[in-house]
Amino acid sequence: MDAKNYCRSIETELYAWKAKMYDMIRKVDRLRGSEKEKVASRVDELHKNIEDMEQIIEQLQTKCPIDFGPQKQEIEEKAAGMKKKYEDAMSAVLQF
Repeated sequence: MDAKNYCRSIETELYAWKAKMYDMIRKVDRLRGSEKEKVASRVDELHKNIEDMEQIIEQLQTKCPIDFGPQKQEIEEKAAGMKKKYEDAMSAVLQF
């Protein structure tokens, strides 16, 4: 798979994560003050991961390197971490 096709598939995945984040933020917004504060840091971490992935994808799309293995590995690691953080944050949201 070349860098452009890889980026397109990761972008699609990233849009799905953004939709999940939007849904989570709507749920967090309904929480009361102290409950909201408990989950805020987890939500912020997810936002940071999405921003990091967007930057890597943008670099791949504009520079289109022949060997994008290191970026691919970084994206995959961030995606795996994001899944875990999302699950943790959602479980915290659902507790309230």
